Amino acid sequence: MRLVRWLFLRNPPIKMNKAIFFALSCVLSWSFIPVISKIATADISPLQFLFLSNVLSAGMIGGLLFAWRHKIDGIFLQCKNALPATFLPGFLGCFFYYLCLYYGYSKANGIAVLVVQYLWPVLIVLLAPFILGEKLTSRGGVAAACGFMGTVVVATKGDFTSFDTQSLPVLGIVFAGALAFALFSLLSKKVRCHTLVATFLFFVWASLLSLFALLLTTGVRLPSTRAAWLGLLLNGAIVNGLSYFWWLRALQLEKVSRIAPLVFLTPILACLWLVVFWGETFYVSYAAGILMCVAAGLIASKAERI
Repeated sequence: MRLVRWLFLRNPPIKMNKAIFFALSCVLSWSFIPVISKIATADISPLQFLFLSNVLSAGMIGGLLFAWRHKIDGIFLQCKNALPATFLPGFLGCFFYYLCLYYGYSKANGIAVLVVQYLWPVLIVLLAPFILGEKLTSRGGVAAACGFMGTVVVATKGDFTSFDTQSLPVLGIVFAGALAFALFSLLSKKVRCHTLVATFLFFVWASLLSLFALLLTTGVRLPSTRAAWLGLLLNGAIVNGLSYFWWLRALQLEKVSRIAPLVFLTPILACLWLVVFWGETFYVSYAAGILMCVAAGLIASKAERI
């Protein structure tokens, strides 16, 4: 009962602030991406999965906007005014990032891709002083470094020589995707409208871009299995839909350098879900990586506000 009260009251009765709560909700949602995408992409292509997920996410957030239309001032005017400003972040974070990611996993070693993919929280911390004028604190830098090392330990299973150095062009594309999502997170803070409005417009732009890419390639195809439909619905509604709203809300409430390192928990949890749902081996190095990422999150949550 106390937890329920905290979720809906403006002043939470425990020390964890709302920004950390939204960020951790996002982390939990994103950790299911490998499991869900593995199920869905067994039946449809990654690009088709991206398009359908973006459409469902836009519909999900659009439904929330309609339900709360009387609580958001000038909702239609906000949508109209924010339409141009949301194109670039929508392109970077909801379309280009996933294209680079899917391409990387299809062409290069998955371990190397995972490590490069999760450079984006580090890039957020490093770029925030230039784009948002935030001061890079020593704690923020230590948290980012600690979280990234935890990710590397998990991704390489403690064997650092396993990192793939033969696919540098492909990894360069994955890095471009990581940079795109970092820029998306930073630029989204500059969009002046309600968070739900911004999230809805991001997915609208991504849906149109995904549709255009599909029409130029394979065309639109719907899933043919129940498992793929279930994965698609979960991804579109929560993992890709609501999670973006939570992430943008967390960024609005707190400094990005304090929130970003918490994301390093995502690949750790993702590994755990793969062990639980797919029976993959749990390595001792996973425990070390978990401890490092938890430490990064604690350091980030204690970082001084400016």
